[in-house]
Amino acid sequence: MLSPDPVRRELIESDCKTEYVPFGTTRVRNVLKDFCFEGNISDVDDKVTKVLLLGCDDLRNTFQATTSKNPQNLEIHLNDLSPSVLARNIIILKIVSASDFNPDNDEDFGFLWDVWYNMDWSEETRKRFLSVVKELTNEKLPDNVSIPNKSHLEELKSLWSNWHSVSSKNKNDSVSLLRKVWGQRNQCLLDLMVFMYPGHLQEKARLSNADLFTASLKELAKQFQSREGFIGLAPSVKKKINNEVLECYRNGITRRQNDEKPVCVNPTLLNPKTHDWKIFCFFTPFDGYMPMEKGELITSVEQIMTHSCSEILKRLVSSYRSRIPTVKIVFHLEEAIKHCYSDANKFDVIDCSDFVSRVGLANLVVACCQKLSDNPNAVFYTEIMTDDHHSANNIVETSLCAPLSMIPTIYGLRLADHVELRDSAVDYLRCNALRRRYPVILCWQKVPNFQNIKLVPSPDLNRCLTKLAKLCHQTTLPNPVSMVKKCRGGEIYYTPLTFNYILDSMIKRLGHDCWLPDLLDIAPQFRLARRVMEDWKNGKEMKKFSAGVHKVKSAANKERTPKVRLVLVARDSDVQYIDNFELEFNHTSKGVAVKMVSFLLPSDHTFDGTYDAIVVNAFNGMSLLVLDPFESMRVEEYLVPYPIGQSKSQLPLDPKGKMYMKVESCIESEEQYTLRIAIECDGNVSGLKISTNEQAPCESCHDVTVSLTQPSKIQPLSLTFPFPILAKNVQATLHPKSRHVDLLLKKSLLEPWPCEFHSKKSKWIIGDLVPWKNKPVNSEDGFKNLEDHLSSQFVSKEMSYAHFRDSKRSALDNLRLKLGVLMTSDIEFVSYGRNDDRYLLKLHRPLLTSPTGTPILLITALNGIFSRKLGQNVFTINQTVPKEKETEQRKIVEKVFPLGTPKDIKRIMDAETEEEFQLFRFLLRLNSTRIVPNKCQKKNIPLGGSSHWLATFLSPLYQDSVLTESNKDEPADEKCCAACKKIPEKLKFCSRCRSTVYCSVECQHSHWPMHKLICKKL
Repeated sequence: MLSPDPVRRELIESDCKTEYVPFGTTRVRNVLKDFCFEGNISDVDDKVTKVLLLGCDDLRNTFQATTSKNPQNLEIHLNDLSPSVLARNIIILKIVSASDFNPDNDEDFGFLWDVWYNMDWSEETRKRFLSVVKELTNEKLPDNVSIPNKSHLEELKSLWSNWHSVSSKNKNDSVSLLRKVWGQRNQCLLDLMVFMYPGHLQEKARLSNADLFTASLKELAKQFQSREGFIGLAPSVKKKINNEVLECYRNGITRRQNDEKPVCVNPTLLNPKTHDWKIFCFFTPFDGYMPMEKGELITSVEQIMTHSCSEILKRLVSSYRSRIPTVKIVFHLEEAIKHCYSDANKFDVIDCSDFVSRVGLANLVVACCQKLSDNPNAVFYTEIMTDDHHSANNIVETSLCAPLSMIPTIYGLRLADHVELRDSAVDYLRCNALRRRYPVILCWQKVPNFQNIKLVPSPDLNRCLTKLAKLCHQTTLPNPVSMVKKCRGGEIYYTPLTFNYILDSMIKRLGHDCWLPDLLDIAPQFRLARRVMEDWKNGKEMKKFSAGVHKVKSAANKERTPKVRLVLVARDSDVQYIDNFELEFNHTSKGVAVKMVSFLLPSDHTFDGTYDAIVVNAFNGMSLLVLDPFESMRVEEYLVPYPIGQSKSQLPLDPKGKMYMKVESCIESEEQYTLRIAIECDGNVSGLKISTNEQAPCESCHDVTVSLTQPSKIQPLSLTFPFPILAKNVQATLHPKSRHVDLLLKKSLLEPWPCEFHSKKSKWIIGDLVPWKNKPVNSEDGFKNLEDHLSSQFVSKEMSYAHFRDSKRSALDNLRLKLGVLMTSDIEFVSYGRNDDRYLLKLHRPLLTSPTGTPILLITALNGIFSRKLGQNVFTINQTVPKEKETEQRKIVEKVFPLGTPKDIKRIMDAETEEEFQLFRFLLRLNSTRIVPNKCQKKNIPLGGSSHWLATFLSPLYQDSVLTESNKDEPADEKCCAACKKIPEKLKFCSRCRSTVYCSVECQHSHWPMHKLICKKL
C-alpha cells in the first residue's frame, strides 16, 4: 500500500535490504533514564508506561529498560523493517521466557549465546533451536508477546519455517552449507578490507610474510584494540584480548564452551531466499558491550571478552525474566516513519536514535512528535553524528531550518539537551584513538501550546519557513558528497510532504492558517505535488496509480542506492516533479529489481498518453526507470486518510455583548514576543496589571495574565507561550484612548526552563561523589587527566595561534578559558562579574568525579546586593568590618566568605563581555538544578525560593567540532597584550610558545593561570 511516508525514496540495486547486523554494535542504553515517573502516565487506568523502540535491533535495550525500578508495568513496542531482526528477537524471548531456562546454567546460556552471536552450532544447539522455532511456527508465542498485524505474523512464521528447514538438513547437506557460508564470509571480509585499504593491506601481508586474509584479521583486531582503548591493562591481558578478538574474526564464533564439533550453520544469519551469507562482518559480539564500565572486564579467565560480555548479558536477561509478568512486548514489521503515521498508539518514551542519517532529522522529529503522549514528562531520543565540521548545535539548527528559540513554535518541541553548552567529548575522550564522527544522543519533549494568542507573520518566522520550503522543494539537489559536508542532518531525504507535515502540525497547534500560503515561493515543477497534497489533506477523492517499469540500460550508477524522483514529462515541455511515491521491489536470488511504482493523483487529473513517467536520479537527473504508459497503469481509489489531524486548536471566540480583552497580533522573533491586545469595552480603562506564574528560584515562566481595575467587570486575559519568557522583564503599556495594551516579552534564552528547576528527575548526590584522582598528562588513561578534559573544551588538539590571541574570540571560548583557571588553580574565593553585577564564589576543593566520569568543581555562589556590598570587603587588601549592625544574612555571608582571607587564595575575575557573564550565570543556575547539595551547603546557606545563594558546580564545556567559534573574517591584532588588551610599545613574548604577547612582566604573570591551559597546546 502507498504509505504516507515523507522520506525521499532510494533505488535499491543490490540486496542490501537483507544485509543486516543481527546484533547491536553499540553499548546498551537505558531509554527510561530521563523519563520522570511522577504525576500522570499515559494509561491511568492500567498504569502502564508505553515505550516505542524504532529500528529496535537486538533485545539488549529492551532488557535494559526492565532494570529500572519504575514503572511497575511496561508495554514495549519493537519496530523494525527487517523480518530477520524481529524473528530473531522473538526466538530469543521464547528461549529466555521458558520456565526451565536458567541464565546461570552454562548449557542454557551457551544455547542463548549460540543463537544470538555464533555462526555455527553444535548438535545440542541445533536440536533446541528446532524445538523453539517449531512452536513459534505454530503461533505459540511467549505469553507476554503479541504481533497485532496478521500479515506481519505470517511473514515471520514463513521465516521461522525457513530456518527450521535449513536446520533440519541431513548431515552432509548441513556440512556442505556450513563450508559454503564460511567461505562466503571470509571472502566478504577480505573484499571489504582490500577495498577500504588498497595497497596498505598488501604491504602489511608482504612485511609479515602472511596471506591477505591473515593480514586482514590482524588489522581488524588491531583496530578493535585501538578503538576501544583498554586502558591500564597489563601487556599479557592485552595480548589475550587481541588473540580472542583475532579468533572471533577468523571463525565467526566466540564460545563459552569449546570442543563442541559444529554440525550446522546459524540460519538466522543467512539470506532466507538464497541461504548465502548476509552479515556485515566487521562487527563482533564484543562491540555491543564497549566501552565497559569499571569492574565489568573479567581478566582472570582465558576468554576475557567472551566471559565479560556474557556476564553483562546475563544480568540483562535475569532482569527481564524477573519482570515478565509486568512487561508486554508488541512487534511491528514496517518502516519506522510509516509506522509513526499508521499506528494509533501514543507513547511515553520513544527511542529512534539510529535513524537521522537515513530519514532526515525534520522527518523524524515531526513523526515522533505525533506519536508522543500528552504526558508532560514524555520524551523521545534521536542521535546525530557530529564531526570535524558540524557541532550538535549546528546540525540541529541547520537541519530544522530554525534557531533553538524558534523550534518550540515550529515543531512544538524543546531540546532538553543544552547543545549550546554541552557537547559529546566525554564519550570519545575514553578512547585513545579519537574518531572522526561522534554520536550525540538528543532528548526532546513537548512544549505548552500557545493559548489565547494569534500569531502573525514575522521576519524571523517567515525566514525559517521559507528556508524550509526551499529545502523541501529543490529542483536540483546538490551533489551527495558536498551535501554531507554541508550538514549531517539528512536533509537530502526531505520532500514536499516533509514541508506539509511540519506546516500542518504547526497549524494544528496555532489554530489558524490564513497567512501561511503567502510564504510559499515554490518552483512551478512542484505545482502538481502541492495540489495532490492539498486535495488529500482536504479529503478530496484521490487515485492511486501503479505502473510497471523498464530499466534504462544506459543508466550506469556509481551510487549503490541513488536517491530518486518521479518526473512526469509532457510533449509540450511541461515537467512535474513527484518526490513522494512508492517503490515495490522484487527480491530474487539474482538481486533486487523494482517491480512497481505507485503514486497519487487527483481524481480530476488531466494526465494522458501525452505524458511520460520517468524515475530519475535526484542528484544528476539521469534516467533510471521508464514507467508504463498512463493508459496501461492500474488505477484504484486511495482511501488512506491524511495523517496529520485537521482539528485545529481553537482561538477564543469574541464574547457577544460582553467586555473582554483579546490578542490582535503576536509577532515572534528569536529574542522576544511583541503583542497588541485590544480592550473591547466602553468608558475608561485603567489599572493595568501584569502577573505571571513564575516560581522561584526559576526566573522564567510560560504563563502571563493581563488584568485591569477599570472597567471592574472585565475578565483577565490569560496567555501561554511555548518558549518561556523572563518574568521580570515584561514591558507593558496601556493606551487608554485607543483602548489597547502593548506587551513586550523577552524570551529566557539564558535561563533554565521552569521544568528544569522543578523537575523530579534523579540528581547527582554530591555527598556520594568521590574526589577526582588526577593521572599524569602522559598517562595511558587520558580520561583521568584534568588537562585533557580542559583541552577538550576547545576546537582541536592543533589550535592555531591566532585563535587564542584573537580579541574577537567567542564569549563561550572566553568562559572555557576561565573555567580552566578556576579548576586548575589553588584559589578558594573568587569575585567574578562585570561592573557591579558580580558573583561571589566559594570553590570547594578537591575536585569531584561526576557519575559520568568528568571532573567537577563544587561551588557555593552568591549573587545580588550582598555580593556587591561585601565583595569589596572580602577582596580588598585592608578589610574593615562594616560598622552597621550585623544581620542574619550578613552572618551567613561572612561565614562562607570570611573577612581577612589571605590574598593568595582569592581572585577577582572580570567577564570580558556581557554575553560571557550571562553565559556564566546561565551555567551556574543550570548546574544548580542537576545536583543535591552536600550537608555543609544545606546547613550553612539558604537554598531555593528567592534566595540569592546557589549550590552548584562547574565542569568542562566540551567541544565536538574543530571549527573555531571566533570570526575568521577579522584577523586578530597580533600586537595586543593578552592580559590588558593594550598595544605595547615593546613586545614581550611568552618564552615557551613564542606566540602570545604582553606589555609587561606583571601582565604576563597575572595572565599565566589562563595562558598555561593553551601554552602547551600551542
